[in-house]
Amino acid sequence: MSKVVTLPGVSRPIIYAYNRGGVWTIDENRAFAPFGGEFPSNAIHDDIARDPESGRFIGVNPTHGVFALDPGQTQFLKLYGSSQTLRRPSSVEFIPRFKGFIISAASGLYLLNRAGALSAIPIPPTLEGFSRVFDLPTFDAIVFTVPDYRVMVRFDDGEIIHVATLDRFDFLRAVNVSSDGSVLLETQRKNQTVRLSQAPVGAIVQGRSFLIGQARPSSSFDRLDAPSIGKSISMGRKSGLSEQDGSGWMPLPLPFDPVQEPINQIVEIPEYKAVFVLTDVSAYSLQDKGAVTEIPGARTAGVGRAGAIVRLIPVRNETIFLGRNSLNLLIDRRTSGEAACKVAR
Repeated sequence: MSKVVTLPGVSRPIIYAYNRGGVWTIDENRAFAPFGGEFPSNAIHDDIARDPESGRFIGVNPTHGVFALDPGQTQFLKLYGSSQTLRRPSSVEFIPRFKGFIISAASGLYLLNRAGALSAIPIPPTLEGFSRVFDLPTFDAIVFTVPDYRVMVRFDDGEIIHVATLDRFDFLRAVNVSSDGSVLLETQRKNQTVRLSQAPVGAIVQGRSFLIGQARPSSSFDRLDAPSIGKSISMGRKSGLSEQDGSGWMPLPLPFDPVQEPINQIVEIPEYKAVFVLTDVSAYSLQDKGAVTEIPGARTAGVGRAGAIVRLIPVRNETIFLGRNSLNLLIDRRTSGEAACKVAR
């Protein structure tokens, strides 16, 4: 398993399996099955964003085109193929003031509205090969880069300006507005601060990203604040766990010896009101009341060479657990019942 993506409100996770080929899911019968359809298809090149109001997801892939998944659906529907008109769509972002998605492609920038209509955003023909778009609502503008590493800003009135040039092989990670109205370009290698030719249109508001990334619960390799159980936990790989109280840090009793079974990670799962304690060979649970206990079946499942990968599936509140040579589901018997746990085994 190379990557797991979960979509808010969708009970079927997207599982890219490098050793099995194709894209898989865990279906409603808790069976490992192909996801189905032409998209998703590639762990590296697929890009997905969500309209938070309508709940629609738009996915793009440079080879296959543009796809949509609406609430209640289980597969992406193809809207547009990759063509000379829409050449190699590579990224997508939802822009709230447009009430639509901006798609970056080799052939230009495009707006996909909520009705599914696609229109080109006016861009000079000298610009092509666009990167991911970042929203700048404070200026009614978007930010993007082109292949020669120039950072461009396009205001909604059509004005386009060149504001910076990145080092070779560098790329934008985030764009934020400072309190003085300057714009901070955060890149992989260094940050730059620039000023724009137009004034802010109102109060400073940071742009939000609606991109769907790889699902990762709150976790730590040293200290974790876990509000769902009302605890702050400190972790030592071979020294164990401690809980912070009014007088300082107090050791937590463990049902294993961390010297013999080192702790790799602690992960909060708010939906379970629990913290998972992942070791080299098993997994344990810590709740708001009670001791650290081993999760039934976790030792048998074991831990893969990359560690125990834990991902929560939305709606179902079941958790993917990557074992030594198997993909497993962790099911909370308090909500799913004992019968479901027996079936899932």
